[in-house]
Formats: sequence, structure tokens, C-alpha cells
Amino acid sequence: MLSLRRLRAPTPGPFRDRLRALGLLEPGAAGGAPYWNTEAAYALTADEAARWLQAADTVHALCLRAIDAVIAAGDYAPFGIQSANMVSAIEQSWRARETAFVGRMDFTLDGNGVPRLLDYEADGPVCMPEASYLQWEWFESWKAAHGAGGEDQENLIYEKLLDMWRKLRLGGRLAIASGGDADGDGAPLDTAERFTADWLADTAGEVGLDLHRCGIAQVGWDTEALRFTDVGDAVLELLVKLYPWRWMEREQNVDALPASRTRILPQPWTRLLADKALLAVLWTMFPDCPFLLPAALEPGVLDGPVVSKPRRGWDGEGVSLPGQPAATEHGPLLWQAHCPLPLLDGVHAAPSVWMIDGAAAGLSFRESPMPVTRIDARFVPHILAP
Repeated sequence: MLSLRRLRAPTPGPFRDRLRALGLLEPGAAGGAPYWNTEAAYALTADEAARWLQAADTVHALCLRAIDAVIAAGDYAPFGIQSANMVSAIEQSWRARETAFVGRMDFTLDGNGVPRLLDYEADGPVCMPEASYLQWEWFESWKAAHGAGGEDQENLIYEKLLDMWRKLRLGGRLAIASGGDADGDGAPLDTAERFTADWLADTAGEVGLDLHRCGIAQVGWDTEALRFTDVGDAVLELLVKLYPWRWMEREQNVDALPASRTRILPQPWTRLLADKALLAVLWTMFPDCPFLLPAALEPGVLDGPVVSKPRRGWDGEGVSLPGQPAATEHGPLLWQAHCPLPLLDGVHAAPSVWMIDGAAAGLSFRESPMPVTRIDARFVPHILAP
């Protein structure tokens, strides 16, 4: 049974000031509500949280088996990959894979409280800093202000991120490239991208790594070193990109990928992991998995109410609910059985499990008055309580 609760939990003044200084009390969209909800929190039991993490670990393992089957068959048509060099990079990186980097699995809950996967945002997911250290800071502030005891939070994102950086055993010049515009020093101009880039760079710095910033347009290619270069034209040992593979594969530098000696995170094989076409592959291969929803690449295949969504959309882009016309302007679609988000206190709750290096690391929540969670959804912290 579903034990998730939405609590009235006013954010203490000092932490509210911290959010304001970070720009997180600005509206998530023009005319909308502040991005961080300072008046609420979600509460769930430790056992329930453990089930969600176990569901995410189970699904991730199935994703790896599905990707292995796709690559073995060599059938990339459902994924819309046009570049032969991108295919080559995917296959090379799959054979040598070392990490899945970071991702966010978005779930809904069925009537029995069982997590059911909606999407796997595995290529540049948003709100990781909020889910990690800021959510924990909120918890510490809230707990101190209310004299609460016995509560906890399902949140090891920070710790597991540090472990991932250590595991990579990196050296040489390292850079993180944002997708949007950057200033002359490589700092992202977009607030959300800068927030994420700074957070990743700071965590890397804590284990002795110097992760320089640059914009994706500032990344070049050294034909002699066979490496990508950063804003200072220095050759790179590692490039972390906050820029989807589905965009990068349409650009000129994609031709350099098969020969590149620069390690790129997330690796090219995650192009398949982040594509919603994989949800249909998962359902075909593992229809008995309790954490999956029926999914298909063609309309009229599934029984009952279905949702259509772009195979390469993100954060609710182009999602059409039952009874609505499919939004074909966003490209090829996936059809998925409709399992509504939990409705609590008049808002739709969207739980997520964060994955670090292929393992579940913590929970976060966003919510919306609308039944589809979009980019302007509000972040809401959580606690574990009896």
C-alpha cells in the first residue's frame, strides 16, 4: 500500500536565505511558482525508500542486458541514429565501458505502491545538486529548527559521486562542457547549467581533480594528439559533457569519436540508455518485471489507456495523455501504458531515484499541479519517517 505523505514543512529562515542567494526561489517558468517549494516535504518510510532503490537497481541491470541485445543485433533504427561514427563510438564504448556516470530514473507508483518506471534521464539529468547537498542541508536545517528526532533522508548522492571520481583514476587535463553559451573563461551563462557544472567540478576537486569549465561550442579537436581540446586549446584526458548525445551526434566533431583518445562521460553507449525506445525493448524482453510499464514503438499495440511521448524528448516534452492527440512534431514516439503520478494535496508527485555509476544513490521529488512533470516542476525535499 502507498504510504507516501505530503507534509506541511515550512523551510527555516536561514536555509530560505540560502536558497534565495542561489536563485532557487525564482519562478521555474515565467509567471510560475518558485522552483524550490519552501512549504512542503514528502515523507515515506525507510522500507518504502529501500524498495524504490531496489527497483532502480533492478531496472538498471535489465537496461544493460537490453543494450547488449540491441548492440548484438545492430538494429539502431528505433533509436534514430544517423551517424555511422556515432554507432562505432557506441559499440567501442560498450566493449570498454567503465561507468554509467549519473542518471535519474523517474517513477510513478501503481495502486499498490509499486514503483513503475516512466523514464530514465541518463544523459544530462537536471536537479542533481538540489537532490544531493542542498536537499541534505534543508534536512539538517529543518531537523534543527523543529527539534525532530528519528528521521533521516535517503541521500548518498554526494558520497557515491566522490567514490565514482576516485574510481575513474584520472590524470591530465579535465574539462566539463555545458550545452549552452559560455563566457570567455568557459563558465556557463545559463544558471541551471552553471549550478550543475560548478557542483560536479567542486565534487571532483574534493578528490584532487581539477575540472575546468567550457562551453560545448568551445570544444575543439587536435588532429595530431587525437584528443578533444578545451577553451584554452589544451588537449583533454577527460571531457564531461552536459550536452545530450542526440545533439552531439549531429555535429561535425562526431566524426572524431571513434579515433578519440579523450575519455568522455557519459560514454557514447548511454545514448541508448537515455533513449525512450529502450523502454519498448525492455518491455519486450522483460514483460514480467513488476517495475516496468508496457511500452511499444507503434500505436494500437497496447491494451488500455496509453501515453505517447517523444523517444528523444526530456522532462515531459511532448507527452500526450490518453484522449489527447499525439505530439508528432517532436519526432518519433513511444507509447506507454498510462500509470498516473500519485496525487497528494491536489498536486502530482513525481518521485525519482538518482543513479551514480550504475547504482541507486538517493531519492528526490518534484511536483506539479498538472499530471505531466515538465521543466517548470517544483523541487520538494523529503524525509524518512516511521
